Amino acid sequence: METLEKFYKVTAHQEYEKNPKLTVKDVQELLTWSNENINLHGKMIARDPAHPFNQRQLDVVNINIIPDEDTRYSYIWSQLKIVDSSQYYPTVATKLTFMAIELDQIECGTKPGYIMVLDSNRFGLSHALRYSLSNARNLMTYVQEGTSFIIDKIFVLNVTSGTERVFSTMKPFMSSSLINKVVIKSVSKTNEFIKTLPQKVVPKDYGGLAPDMGETNELLKKKLLENRDYFLEEEKFRNGHVKDEVDTTIDSNDKDDISSFKNLSID
Repeated sequence: METLEKFYKVTAHQEYEKNPKLTVKDVQELLTWSNENINLHGKMIARDPAHPFNQRQLDVVNINIIPDEDTRYSYIWSQLKIVDSSQYYPTVATKLTFMAIELDQIECGTKPGYIMVLDSNRFGLSHALRYSLSNARNLMTYVQEGTSFIIDKIFVLNVTSGTERVFSTMKPFMSSSLINKVVIKSVSKTNEFIKTLPQKVVPKDYGGLAPDMGETNELLKKKLLENRDYFLEEEKFRNGHVKDEVDTTIDSNDKDDISSFKNLSID
C-alpha cells in the first residue's frame, strides 16, 4: 500500500529517539487501527488548500500555531477577523485548523500536546447559530476519536453569549475528560489570564512577544499551499478520490434542544 512517508520531514528513527516510551508494537497497533478505519469521519475532509472557499475562510478566521520550544507543546490561537456571520463556516474553519495541526506534525513530528486559545471576541449568537447539533456531534466525535494529536487544554477568552451557546451545543457530546480541559475566561479576566502564559507564545496582538496573528495567518496560508500535494494525496489515500466541493452545509433542521448553559463555570 502506498504511504505518505515521503512528505514527512521527521523520520521514524527521530520519533523513537524523541519518544523513548514509544515501541514498535505501539506503532504497529496504530497502523492496524488506521488501516481498518481509514474512512473514519471522511465526510469532514475536503482538503485542497488552493480551493477558493478554503482560502476565503482563512480571510475570515485567523489561525495561528506558535510552538513553545521549552515544553515542545504548541499553542493554537484563533480569532474572527470578519464579523459578518454569513461568511463564517464552522466546519470549514475547524477543518483548516486540523490541517494546520497536521502540517505542524509533518514539519516537526509529534508533540506531547496542543493548547488551544480561542478568542471569542466578535463571536455572537449569529455565529453560534451556524453550528447545528449534527455539526457539534461530528466535530466532538472526530476530536475525541479520529485525531492524531492530543489536546492538552482549551482556553476560551472573552466569552460571549455566542460562545455560551456553542459550548452548550457541544457539551452533550463531550467526554468528562475533554470538558475538564476547557477553561473559559470572561472579558474582565482575559487580559489577566494572558499575562500568565509564556509571553513568547502570546501574539503581539495581545501584548506578547510572538508575531502578530495576521502575519502568522498569512504564513499558514502560504505553507498550506506549498504542501498542497500532501493534502491531496492524503485525501486520496483516505477516500480513494479527491472531492471537488467544500462541504459548507449549515443544517437548520436540527431541533433546538440545546441544554442549559448554567452548569458551565466561567472565571
